Amino acid sequence: MQRQKLSKNKLGENKNMAVRWMRVSVSPRDFLYISNILSLSRIALLPIIIFGLTKDTNAHRILTITVMVIAMLTDSFDGFLARRLNQVTALGKILDPIADKFCIGSVAVAVTILRDFPWWAMGFIIIRDLGIIICGFTMVERWTVITSSNIWGKSTSLFQSISIFAYAFGLPYKTYPLVVALVFTAISAISYAIEFYHLTNAKNKKV
Repeated sequence: MQRQKLSKNKLGENKNMAVRWMRVSVSPRDFLYISNILSLSRIALLPIIIFGLTKDTNAHRILTITVMVIAMLTDSFDGFLARRLNQVTALGKILDPIADKFCIGSVAVAVTILRDFPWWAMGFIIIRDLGIIICGFTMVERWTVITSSNIWGKSTSLFQSISIFAYAFGLPYKTYPLVVALVFTAISAISYAIEFYHLTNAKNKKV
């Protein structure tokens, strides 16, 4: 596995964009790293969350809240442990965002159907995530590289999770975290689009 240091690409005369990227090289041993196991565990917890949302008893509500909190904690700790234990891998950079988007998108659909989460907000979240996934797979297919998640992407996942949680359990003032989540969703979509544009230009210039 090879890691490339920060590189800068120009847009016009005054704009610069730092793009971090890593060569895609996956080893079977990478699946045994605790950080990658945590990412996979979020997907494993998803059926329990969906099942709990279909029930309307206190026991199921407590179960669902507990599992959702655990899933959110795994999202916080997988990246931290990967850096702490020197286990940053291409597999982890692929698994972490895919697990986030799959879980958040699936729960958003469930909360839209079973609760009163706005369908247009759910659609906006899923369209943004699909766009990022398509761009990510394009980079892997064309150049065999993947980019790191940026601060906007990480913040977006957090606020999306909080807003979905608020609607899932009918918390007061639930529209406020939704507004924040949608703002971050839009900003992160733009930031990833700019990053993809710069990386594409940089690669095309080398051809």
